[in-house]
Amino acid sequence: MKKKLALSAVSILVTLLFAEAALRILGIGAAGRGSAWFAGGNHPRFLFQPDPESGYALRPGFRGRELAPGNEFNVVATIESHGLRDHPHSAPPSPVVLAVGDSMTFGEGVPVERTYSAVLERETGVRVYNGGVPGYSSGQMLVRLRRLAAELKPAEVLMTLSPLWDRQRCAAPFIYKDGFIVAPGYADRLVLLDGNLYLEDTRLPVLGPATAHVKRYSALMRVALPTLANGARALRRHAREDEIPSPAAYEPTVRDLDEARRLAEGMGARFLAVLIDDRGEDFRRDRLVLQERLRALGISYVAADDLLPGADWTRLRYARDTHWNATGHEAVGKALAPRVKESVSWKP
Repeated sequence: MKKKLALSAVSILVTLLFAEAALRILGIGAAGRGSAWFAGGNHPRFLFQPDPESGYALRPGFRGRELAPGNEFNVVATIESHGLRDHPHSAPPSPVVLAVGDSMTFGEGVPVERTYSAVLERETGVRVYNGGVPGYSSGQMLVRLRRLAAELKPAEVLMTLSPLWDRQRCAAPFIYKDGFIVAPGYADRLVLLDGNLYLEDTRLPVLGPATAHVKRYSALMRVALPTLANGARALRRHAREDEIPSPAAYEPTVRDLDEARRLAEGMGARFLAVLIDDRGEDFRRDRLVLQERLRALGISYVAADDLLPGADWTRLRYARDTHWNATGHEAVGKALAPRVKESVSWKP
């Protein structure tokens, strides 16, 4: 029995070594930004810095690359001195349109000159500033709007968000950790190794830290451990997604949009909420609930699905990452252009 157990152990060890060697030769499970198992998403380290009001903000003067898993995109991200991912401007300095939002406005995955704010400027001849910050909730967008509006004095404010994502982020906003932004649900299980955040795949005291450190060295463990853990998390997430949110869950978004509208109008500017495209029935459900509340309050909005009726959104988004690709940004920018051009010519 001892010999059989020893033989089995040796066989398993040899198999694991062969699997490790094969993965390394094939480049599967290689370490580096853009790997699916690293926390912090597609963002380079120190793109963000802590902020006392909004939790985090873009770091002025930063230059790096946004890199998605599988190299689905690999683009430069440069932040200018005022903390904006700003595109080169061809329009005169006034009037101004200010676009605030999350990674959709920021333009994750596309060159800065192809973001919808840059397209909008070219289509309208009106200067448009990109105030998007990845991961922001409507509450954080409101903080950013207060800061930027005082300096830029916009004639129109666009606030772009996903009703479903915003509902989730208002309840549990992303937090800053070691140069990255991460979800609060697992922030206490992240370990910084070689400039990247590795997740402990279990909360067990010794085994948890061990899983993070073994992934530092082993391609096999980087692939296998998250696969097992993600399967269990997916089952729990599916059970939660079947739950219908209460009406109160949408009120933080409603309040933030109402306050943003009041702030814009108080400066003599117009306000428009832009709701991104639906990615399923749960997205559509949240959008319809939010639209009803916005109509009741008289807050101007436009849904991307109505802005581009009949659009094949699978062509306008990255297949895996799901952010708008360059074609999507161009389509949204061009569709918004007539409405924005009319708004900025309006005199209060």
